[in-house]
Amino acid sequence: MRFAGEFAAFGTAVCWSAGSNFFAAAGRRLGSVVLNRLRITVACVFLATALLATRGAPWPLWASGEQVALLAVSGWIGFVFGDTWYFRSLVILGPGRAALLASFAPLFTALIAWPALGERLGPLAWLGMALTLGGVAWVMTGRHDAPAHPEGSVATGIAAGVLGALGQAGGYVLSKTALRTGIDPLSATVVRIVSAAAAIWLLAVLERDVRRTVEGLADRRGAAFMVAGAFCGPFLGVTLSLAALRYIEAGVAASITAFYPILTMLIAARFHGERLTWRVLAGALVAVAGVVVLFLR
Repeated sequence: MRFAGEFAAFGTAVCWSAGSNFFAAAGRRLGSVVLNRLRITVACVFLATALLATRGAPWPLWASGEQVALLAVSGWIGFVFGDTWYFRSLVILGPGRAALLASFAPLFTALIAWPALGERLGPLAWLGMALTLGGVAWVMTGRHDAPAHPEGSVATGIAAGVLGALGQAGGYVLSKTALRTGIDPLSATVVRIVSAAAAIWLLAVLERDVRRTVEGLADRRGAAFMVAGAFCGPFLGVTLSLAALRYIEAGVAASITAFYPILTMLIAARFHGERLTWRVLAGALVAVAGVVVLFLR
């Protein structure tokens, strides 16, 4: 099919946008910590089922010990540390601004990969990072009408978003190291997310917070939003992103999916009442342009 890769990449952006909005709705009912525990569990089921359907086993038995170790640490950094902060940012700031802060992840990835993987940063890379930083800063320093939230102030939400992007970047660099050893992306994703889920639930047991998490399922509306978000984002979004990589270059695919913060803002304006101003849209476009330059440098 002509343009199959481009459609898959755009579908990835749509799924991530929808997932962010579903998670925001769920997080405001369940809380960011409970949401993260429940959604990663549901995502494990979806992804393990996909691996079973495509490779015949729900866990990649063909992965080496070194690959599993690298991917497990990657999952702990990306999903346990990174997503814990990202979801806190999501429930405080709303899906639009949280998604925009998440666009810092490629910037942090480039900076970490420079010494860790030996990936050089040329003039275009620095230009892309400057555009992303400037666009996000322009939006975040504008007026915020968000009401007070029990999980923290707007400043807390911004700090959480930056920490979330940093965690996602660190996890991505480690997973890229593992992918260079030959493991396929879906198997790698299953190892990362299952390892992260195990760590998250171990922490819940140590904190004696399992009961509160399970009780979150009693909120049927919140649970429904959580399952929908897990299906759209970690499952369908990941599946489409892998499909896109089969047909088009990684830089092109990543550049198309980079528009997901803008799609998220448009959906959030309709369903979450987030104000869309020319400043917000212009800043988001500049930030996304920076991400595109980073990927296509």
